[in-house]
Amino acid sequence: MVALVLTTVASWGIYALLGIGIVLVYRTSRVLNIASGEMAIFIGYVAATSIQYGLPFPVAVLFSMGAATVLGFVIFWFAIRGVMGEPPHVGLMITVGIAVILNGLMIVLFGGGMIAIPAGLPAFTTIGQVQLPTPDVVATIGAWFSIAVIAVIYRLTNLGLQMRAVAERVTLSAQRGLNVDRTVALSWIVGLLAAGLAGVLHGERSFVALSASAIGISALISCLIGGMDSLKGVVIAALIVAAAETLTARYIDPRYVLIAPVAILLVILIVRPWGLFGTVEEIRRV
Repeated sequence: MVALVLTTVASWGIYALLGIGIVLVYRTSRVLNIASGEMAIFIGYVAATSIQYGLPFPVAVLFSMGAATVLGFVIFWFAIRGVMGEPPHVGLMITVGIAVILNGLMIVLFGGGMIAIPAGLPAFTTIGQVQLPTPDVVATIGAWFSIAVIAVIYRLTNLGLQMRAVAERVTLSAQRGLNVDRTVALSWIVGLLAAGLAGVLHGERSFVALSASAIGISALISCLIGGMDSLKGVVIAALIVAAAETLTARYIDPRYVLIAPVAILLVILIVRPWGLFGTVEEIRRV
């Protein structure tokens, strides 16, 4: 039972981390990032390949975060910057194209097969009388530590203040002298860092593979359930999604793990189209 709870908490953290990246990007640029799963797994491939070439796990993670930073800036500057202010579906379709491109790159550059991200630690961690899978322990600690760091940045730093200002009143922010392009670019970089960490942690506890980009679907469902403009909502909704998937896999059939979260999503959207913690105003912008 303890291992089952740990598995749920690890998945919860990964979905919440990836979902936070989606929400930050949406709040500042009004672009719904459909390609978050592909971005996460692409960075996961970078980490896995780095380890195959001899880098230790911590160095490979740092290297992959550098790749995520570059990828976030490139995507914003060459794909998103020019469509800011356009109807939402324009940015959404661009992210669909980015997902297709990243899928192709993962096949060309990494072969598209299953690759492990070994952390170089024992298979099990003993806490008292309980043995826990070390990959789940690492994923849990890594995900929730990253979420805490992002929360501190968003709430207590000047960058976070600028992100909140752009999210609330972009025109007023520009009139007050705030560099909107730079702020949105940094939000994309933070979003890619969150996605990259989620991809690395998922690969560390499982494998990196093209099919693993489905974590982006789970994270997107979490965003829609919680509310696209709510960081608190996506964290709470990620628990709902992770618990639904874990219980479905354990007590029904692993093939149906996405059915339960989607069913929950449909029920919630019928009752509250803007999500559990989203605002009514947001649904007009989607």
